[in-house]
Amino acid sequence: MVKNRFEVAPAYAELKGWVSELNSTFSNSGVSIFKSRNEVKIFTVGSYELNVKAFKIPNLINRIVYVYFRGSKAERSFRYARKFLSLGVNTPHAIGYLDVVERGLLKQSYYVSLHFNADYTLREVLNYKVDNREEILRQWVIFTYENLHQNNIFHLDYSPGNTLISAIDGRYVFQIVDLNRMSFGPIDFVKGLSNFRQLDTDIQTLEWIATQYALICQQDKTTAINLLLTLDQKNKASRKFRGDLKRIFRSFFGLKSGSEE
Repeated sequence: MVKNRFEVAPAYAELKGWVSELNSTFSNSGVSIFKSRNEVKIFTVGSYELNVKAFKIPNLINRIVYVYFRGSKAERSFRYARKFLSLGVNTPHAIGYLDVVERGLLKQSYYVSLHFNADYTLREVLNYKVDNREEILRQWVIFTYENLHQNNIFHLDYSPGNTLISAIDGRYVFQIVDLNRMSFGPIDFVKGLSNFRQLDTDIQTLEWIATQYALICQQDKTTAINLLLTLDQKNKASRKFRGDLKRIFRSFFGLKSGSEE
């Protein structure tokens, strides 16, 4: 038995029918703009340009957990986006989500938002592909502190691809995406600084970011630099360890890269 669970933000109630039927239309319509573990497509529906993220089918345990205990990545993305917007934090407007549950297990899940036409992501800035790099990074560090940390928001996947950036009238507008992994609560200086550990950029940039954050928080910049560089190395070591474990697991069970473990 297949059951569709969905919700649409009240402001977009007219899209309720479209969201509820998304599982039957996603594969053969829309324009794909990203496809890897997950797939992102753009749809034009009436006057709306919609961004739909179809999440990869999770492992068996999570197919149970996401139905009965935690909520799917799509549902969490929707709820956290609405929380962001209620706090005045920029993220593409949340439209709704759809979970397809079959025989008590999560089969498919989709998150729908208004499409945001970004000029680039933070990754291009960190990779020296955008002019005015230091000013963009300075404004982004301030944005992170004032919009996320001051609102007790800690993005658990604050990687370069998850900040969209547009230049408007000499200033930069930041939109935060991939919201399914968040924690909420007081953020002190050390925890706030740790939010920059996933940037995977050069040492000079990390030192500069740590200095900017220390200035905002009125903390010692040398302490901030040493701490962020340590956090960066630990994050890289952890990623390598997890990657090695996955490769061993796949090799042992004869799985291809990208297979569901």
